[in-house]
Amino acid sequence: MSEYEHLLEVNDLHVSFFTPAGEVKAVGGITYTLDEDEVMGIVGESGSGKSVEAYSIMGLLQSPGKVIGGSITFEGEDVLAKDKKEMTAFRGSRAAMIFQNPMTSLNPVYTIGNQLIEALRAHDRSIPKEEAAKRAMDMLTMVGINNVQQRMKQYPHELSGGMRQRVMIAMGLICHPKLLIADEPTTALDVTIQAQILELMKSLQAKTHMGIIFITHNLGVVAEICDKVCVMYAGKMVEQGPVDDIFYSPAHPYTEGLLRSMPRVDAESHERLIPIEGTPVDMLNPPEGCPFAPRCEHCMKICLQKMPPYVEVGEGHRSACWLRVQEALEQKGGAENG
Repeated sequence: MSEYEHLLEVNDLHVSFFTPAGEVKAVGGITYTLDEDEVMGIVGESGSGKSVEAYSIMGLLQSPGKVIGGSITFEGEDVLAKDKKEMTAFRGSRAAMIFQNPMTSLNPVYTIGNQLIEALRAHDRSIPKEEAAKRAMDMLTMVGINNVQQRMKQYPHELSGGMRQRVMIAMGLICHPKLLIADEPTTALDVTIQAQILELMKSLQAKTHMGIIFITHNLGVVAEICDKVCVMYAGKMVEQGPVDDIFYSPAHPYTEGLLRSMPRVDAESHERLIPIEGTPVDMLNPPEGCPFAPRCEHCMKICLQKMPPYVEVGEGHRSACWLRVQEALEQKGGAENG
C-alpha cells in the first residue's frame, strides 16, 4: 500500500481570469480524486472549465489566469506550492498531457525523432543520445506506428492527423508518467481513427497502470474508456459518479440533457435528438444559484437563488441539484414517519 491515499486529489479548486471586463470565474470550487489504474472522464460543453482545470494541474495556466483557492495534491505533494523549476521536472516525468490539436503541439521545424529524444533528455540528461533514440523508436512502435526509423526522420506535416496524435501520445508517455491528462485528443480525427486511438489508450493504460484524466464533450468516448465521470457546467462539477450510474441513472438535468442530445445505436430509427435549450452562462456575471437553472426544465425558485449542495444518490455518485435535495428530504421524512 502506498503512503498516499490517492494519486491525485483536487480539493475546492477555484480558477479565475482577471480581464479588463472583470473577473471570469472559470472554475468555481471543484473536488475529486483519481487513483492509479483509474480512468476518469471530465465532460461538459465548451467553456465549462474542463481544460482550465487540467492546465492548473500541469502548471500551464497562462496570465491573466490564476488559481485563487483550493489545493491540488499529487502523491501527497502540494502541486501549487512547486516553483517553476520543480514544475518543469514534474511535467513529463510524473504527469504528462496530450493536447487537442497535434499539429499545433508538435514543432513544425524539428523531426519527430528529434522532438521525442528532446522530450526524454529534458528530464534526464544522463541518457546517451543513442539510448534515447532507441527508446523513442520503441515508444513509436508501442503506439502502433510502423516503419519507425523512417518516421523518426520525418517532420510533423509529413504525417497524417492520426499518426501525429499517436506521436503526441508517445511523447506524453516516453518518461513513463503516473498521470496522463488527455485534453480532447480525438476531436480533430475521423471516427475510425478515433476508435483506434481510444483502443490504443486503453491497452497502454492496462500495461502501464497510470491514472488517466480524459477531457471530452463526447459521451460516447466516456462510455468506451472511463471508469468514472465528472460532469462540468459553467465551472462547477454538477455530477460525478461511476460511468454506469451516470449513463443509466443520471441525477442532474444537465447530464440528462447531454444524454438526450446524443445519438444512440439502440434507439428507434425515427427518434429525435433533443438539444439543450438556451445558451451557456455568461461567466463574467454567473447566476446566484445553480448555473444550469436558466436552461433547466425543472427550474424552481430556489434554483435561481442558491447553489445546491451535493447529495449522495448512490455509492460514489453525487449530484448538485435541488431536485435531489428535495428527494433526499422526502426520503428522510418518510423514514422518520415510518
